[in-house]
Amino acid sequence: MILIIYQISNSLRLCLVLLFFCAYSNIFAQTDTLTAEQVKTRINKEVIVKANVAGTRLFDKGGKKTFLINLDKRFPQSPLTVVLYDKAYKELNLQYELEEKYIVVKGIVSVYNDRPQIIVNNVKNLKILK
Repeated sequence: MILIIYQISNSLRLCLVLLFFCAYSNIFAQTDTLTAEQVKTRINKEVIVKANVAGTRLFDKGGKKTFLINLDKRFPQSPLTVVLYDKAYKELNLQYELEEKYIVVKGIVSVYNDRPQIIVNNVKNLKILK
């Protein structure tokens, strides 16, 4: 009888340890929403950013489009630029101006010309808030 209780206790302990591990691994896996200013310390890390669109610019080279979204401040003071290349820009299908709207963007922070940027390859990682 004591052996059965001991085995149940070990099984229960194992279940509790696994439950504890799963619960805390999910907490640490979640990404907090950052401001555009905070991303400069998160180079090469995946982040979620919520910020105001301060300016946009569309480049067209030989039919290939590159769309830049500057957050919080206009270029060149912008702390973060969101980049959409041709395919993602076409999928976004903008019907209105983005300036003065808030967006939420998810992606990996990289650096281009000493400036933080997030390249959006999938428009599911960009949400325009009203």
